[in-house]
Amino acid sequence: MIQSMTGFGRVEGRAKDHSFVVVLRSVNHRYCDVVVRLPKQFMILEDRLKKKVQGAFSRGHIELSVNTYGPPEPEKRLKLDLESAETHYRILKKMKRELRLPGEIDIGLLSRFKEVVAVVEPTEKIGPLARAIEKALSRAIAALEKMRKAEGKALEKEFSDRLRSCSRVLSLIENREKAVVSSYHQRLKKRASELSAGIPVDPVRLSQEVAIYAERCDISEERSRLKTHFLEFRKMLRKKGAVGRALDFLIQEMNREVNTIGSKANDASISLNVVALKGELEKMREQVQNIE
Repeated sequence: MIQSMTGFGRVEGRAKDHSFVVVLRSVNHRYCDVVVRLPKQFMILEDRLKKKVQGAFSRGHIELSVNTYGPPEPEKRLKLDLESAETHYRILKKMKRELRLPGEIDIGLLSRFKEVVAVVEPTEKIGPLARAIEKALSRAIAALEKMRKAEGKALEKEFSDRLRSCSRVLSLIENREKAVVSSYHQRLKKRASELSAGIPVDPVRLSQEVAIYAERCDISEERSRLKTHFLEFRKMLRKKGAVGRALDFLIQEMNREVNTIGSKANDASISLNVVALKGELEKMREQVQNIE
């Protein structure tokens, strides 16, 4: 069964003193493009979560966002490293002496070295919360898959309806095709009789002209290939996996055959049916862009 690339999955959870929300949003894309947005303390999980999403889907632009709610983060602390300060002081003092440099070595200068006064990040353990987020992501992926399958089922029905419509129009073209040559034969015979002023028209020559016209307007091969494409499209709708690109290619081939029919038919009624066919195929082409 085909899947749409459009969907949404949302899961709420709780671990320790924090609650969190995992959200997946998916739209159509040529490849599997995953964008991850996480709170800063969970950036270490980015690659792991991204691979988890990529392993579940073949195509689509997928946005994963995680928001956490809980107690405020502990305040950052400053740490003084006296040993580092002494080392920097000795080096600066030696530099001043050896190079005969002016200026004073004071606390303002020493405090500029990041090793002397360092910011200590909070050491809160994120392990339990990280594991809970990963489990919630699995449920969000399942919810997104369910929606994409439901969308795919609706699209499959729409494609089937449009294919039936295309088949009906193609039948009208086939029926009209048989009358086109006969109509041309009658018009040619009447015109030749008018121009000959009563002189009998050579039936052999007339038959040759009709045969040439019939060959030039023959669209049986195009109709046959179009029917084959319809059949193959229906088969691919029932296949598993990513078939969106193959379906898109098939619609391109259908359009090529329909355009050829329109250029060869040389009949107003067939031309109108060709316009109807192209309208149905264009609607299918728009929708097939959403198929994984």
